[in-house]
Amino acid sequence: MGTGPALVISSTVCNEIVDESTVLVALVVEHATDEGFCVDFGEGQWAVMGLVTFVAKAGLGECLRRVDTQMLTNANTMLFKILATPER
Repeated sequence: MGTGPALVISSTVCNEIVDESTVLVALVVEHATDEGFCVDFGEGQWAVMGLVTFVAKAGLGECLRRVDTQMLTNANTMLFKILATPER
């Protein structure tokens, strides 16, 4: 069973560890907004950085599209914002 669109956020080293069968991903959805923890990836797609989860490497398909460095920087910045936000 495959997954829907996702942004793999595990480090390259972690992704290449043979014994590690999962990777960390953020879901990619359509029709979201910049409110909350979403990052615009263009073409109507949004990475939902607040929904980070892990999936089996075997469940991942090929890369459907590439994103530029600024989009990845925005995703990283959002992860840091999430981690820095105190629980209420």
